[in-house]
Amino acid sequence: MNNSKKTFLQSALAASILSATASTMAYGPLYVYDYEKGTPYRWDVSSPVKVYTDGGNYASGTVNLYVSTPETCNEDGNWQCGYVEELYVEFTNEQGVERIRDALASWSNVPTSSFQAEVAGSFADIGIGGGDGDITGAAEEFSTDGNGNVIHEIIGTVNNGGIHVMFDETGSVMRDVMGAPSGVLGIASPEWADEETGVITEGWAVMGGASTYYNDTDLKQMSGVITHELGHSFNLAHTQTNGHLIMYSGYGALTAGPRDCSAHPLTGGEYRLPFPQESAPTTTDISVMYPYINTNPESSGATGGQQATASTREDYAAISSIYPASSFTAETGTIKGKVNYAFSKEGIIGLNIVARNIDNPWQDAITAMTGDWNDGHPDAAQGTGEYVLQGLTPGASYVVHIEKIFAGGFPTPQVGLPGPSEYYNGNGESDDAVQDDACAYTPVVAGAGQVVENIDIQMNGMKDTPQLITYPAPNATEITANGQFMGGDIINWYGQALSWIHNDGNDEYTILEMGGIAVSDNGSVVAGRVAQNNSYLPARYTKGRGIEVLPSAGNSGCDQGGGILETYSNFAISPDGRTMGGFLWNCDNSAEYDNFQVSAATYDEENGWTILDSHKDNNSSRINALSNTGIAVGWESDSSSGLWQGRVWKDGQEINLKEAAPAGVQFVGEATAVSTDGTWVSGIDAYDAEWRPDQYVYNTQTGDFTLLNIREACPWWDWFCFGEKAFNPYDIADDGTLVGAIGTAAGAGAMIVSEALGGEHRLGDLLRGQGVINAADLEVASTATGISTNGKHIVGWAALENAFGSFKLTLDQLFVCKNEKTLKVGYPEGVSAQLKTGATLGMCEADLPKQYK
Repeated sequence: MNNSKKTFLQSALAASILSATASTMAYGPLYVYDYEKGTPYRWDVSSPVKVYTDGGNYASGTVNLYVSTPETCNEDGNWQCGYVEELYVEFTNEQGVERIRDALASWSNVPTSSFQAEVAGSFADIGIGGGDGDITGAAEEFSTDGNGNVIHEIIGTVNNGGIHVMFDETGSVMRDVMGAPSGVLGIASPEWADEETGVITEGWAVMGGASTYYNDTDLKQMSGVITHELGHSFNLAHTQTNGHLIMYSGYGALTAGPRDCSAHPLTGGEYRLPFPQESAPTTTDISVMYPYINTNPESSGATGGQQATASTREDYAAISSIYPASSFTAETGTIKGKVNYAFSKEGIIGLNIVARNIDNPWQDAITAMTGDWNDGHPDAAQGTGEYVLQGLTPGASYVVHIEKIFAGGFPTPQVGLPGPSEYYNGNGESDDAVQDDACAYTPVVAGAGQVVENIDIQMNGMKDTPQLITYPAPNATEITANGQFMGGDIINWYGQALSWIHNDGNDEYTILEMGGIAVSDNGSVVAGRVAQNNSYLPARYTKGRGIEVLPSAGNSGCDQGGGILETYSNFAISPDGRTMGGFLWNCDNSAEYDNFQVSAATYDEENGWTILDSHKDNNSSRINALSNTGIAVGWESDSSSGLWQGRVWKDGQEINLKEAAPAGVQFVGEATAVSTDGTWVSGIDAYDAEWRPDQYVYNTQTGDFTLLNIREACPWWDWFCFGEKAFNPYDIADDGTLVGAIGTAAGAGAMIVSEALGGEHRLGDLLRGQGVINAADLEVASTATGISTNGKHIVGWAALENAFGSFKLTLDQLFVCKNEKTLKVGYPEGVSAQLKTGATLGMCEADLPKQYK
């Protein structure tokens, strides 16, 4: 027998951790044995797989509980209304073993599967873990193999077969053996296999006792963790069917069908799914192999008890697809198909395919990933965009749609959804979004033993529309005039400084050890700061010279509690790259830098450091943006309230924008941006006598101060919005076009204000009118943070379906509708001219994608 562990251990942690950071994919195998034949690694189940258990307790420890005593609340006059009581909690070995037995029985009793497993004994019975068989991660459990590798008594060692289940009583095994946080709920994987047959011979599982709730009676909630982790040791992968809808629907605007057809509160639209709108999955519909779990016994959303038992159609299909009984293919239906890119026959790997029974959409739903038996392998029998859905109810009507995996990181490579989610709709399938309605569906019915093939989905597309591109990199703020280079921060605090630059020409990222970056107009200079010698220091990056630390300004810096001395924070660079700016820190009130903690400052080669404000009354100040003409804009803190007041520094003078504002304006907040020539300044947080939020534009040449009055009523779901939310402009182009967001944080919506476009527009609405099929990427939460000086390119961040990412939008040509004909014209001049002669912005309705009509 040729035992090998290399296939498994290299990705065991990524594949099988159950925790708040776990990954997910549709049901199927963790590991494929033969890609050419499409066969997985699997256990020999001609007899029950033998499972051996740890000899120690499942979990134990002391918890502090607060006991409320309102009856003696002020008995001694000190308002002590309770006390803390220590409680020792122990979940015994017997309880843990019994839950293992229950989980094995659940997997072994799936009627369409041949899988069977049983507890065969304890570690002590087979000579593991000393006399008591208790694995704790102690030093004596480790040794060195013949190749000089450090191995553990279980992990890395051949132990004569079976699955070895460790009870990590206090978290020491997770920490000292797995190198994972002690609070991880569980990790499991196959470990050894016969490489001649693909038969798994040995596996392991670590059950994380340290995260067990003290009141989890008889481990009811942790039972879900046990059943899930054992599934991994059988070679089962994760699944995304209902769990993401139950736990994260509101957070990520996740829906049970195509988002544009689901009328989600965050995105709106018409409800067109084939099941009742008021219907939704509950915790009873979550599958065992969903990678997230709620084990809090007091939570109304606890799922551990449900995930303890293989009971959904997805659970049955997951185990049966690898260990089928004869009844699996004979008594259930199968759907096969492929998903292709728009305007291409190339298949798309890594999308989630969901089939829901129209009459029972939550309990009877099956998923698969495109290419999940391919994984990018060159010799795989399955094509990259192909999928197979097995275990369907015979005669039931299923609707099939595509969606993105909510969280990823598995053997099957994943891509961003290259277009809107859509249903399979039979003869209506095409890549033309004008003709193919993403919300139209054709039910698919498979009889017992029947394979229904060619259920192919051609991704919808629109040619020649503006390009909205999303990126996994976070916090995009920088964009060059030609749109080729964009960038943003990764981390810029607590002693770390990292940022990224993306070159659109070769689609490559450069990671810089700099934070607070700002990029010049042509991309040749990047300003920021570096973390060196326990200090944050001003720095500059140029091609060919790399990162250079700039001369010190002589300030002593401040320790803000992160163990690193803050000397400089960068926020700006002039478009020509000659000057950078932000603020200098100083905390010791030295004579040269008296009476300030942080002060607006610039640096250039000719003049060195220049302090811009007067440091009066210990006020702080900052530069947010710089022009090519020496004008700087930003804020100074108010001496009484600490609020940031708008400032412009011009010709050696400091302009208080409150003094430039019209009568009735009570407060003027920070200036956020300035045009290249220094004429136009934008800002936020201007408040009138009724303290209504507003935004402003200031002309440095004429002194004109204009309130824009762009605001919306707070939506019902935005808990952090009160009354109205205002537009916040964060950048300005040379023609005065503003970009930013209406609202902030989770309630933000990216917005553009342009005279050429006729005023203000949410970017999502603007792009829908332009026929951009992924406009919904900006409709959950998004903010435009930067615009190129020529106004052609916009960058920002967006809440995508699985994370916060970045976006870039290019506005070179736009569509207008005139005399019922869609015209494509140049932006901004052509658009402006057409609107002035009666055209309306956006495509004519007949030319829009069907889901937008």
